[in-house]
Amino acid sequence: METQESVLDTLATAIARQVEALESLRFRFEVQQMMLSAGRSRWIGETTRELEGAIASVQLCDEALRAGLCDAAVHAAGLSPEATLREVAEAVGEPWSYIFHQARDELRHAIERVGALCAENRKLLARGFLATSEALALLGVAPAGLAYDASGAPLRAAAGGATLFNARA
Repeated sequence: METQESVLDTLATAIARQVEALESLRFRFEVQQMMLSAGRSRWIGETTRELEGAIASVQLCDEALRAGLCDAAVHAAGLSPEATLREVAEAVGEPWSYIFHQARDELRHAIERVGALCAENRKLLARGFLATSEALALLGVAPAGLAYDASGAPLRAAAGGATLFNARA
């Protein structure tokens, strides 16, 4: 049977891995942002593949946390199964309380930074699409009239109709 110390140590290690995976994802978004800002569309496919790999790493870390690590820590702290990381941090003694409060803050900040970069990259991609469409129109090339919804499925505009981006895509 695992001790409370070993359960909490395992949880802290898993959370640290998740923060590292989020920081790696942040790096990939920043690289993509630099390519988009510099107009280096040649590398968009590569940065997208790297982002997909980083997202998969974040998902694996999340699955590891959900695969019983959180439940074991919550149980070891004597809390209900619905307890949050904040509640775990408040229920355990030092140094674990400090470690989990810090980990919670790091997770929150990492998620906020990734979300902001993702939103900015979407704006840059939308601007690039608009600029390309306008350039093609100036050359007399008709736009394809194709956009994508949030699931990635193509949307087709009616003949002669406008095509808009789904802001949540």
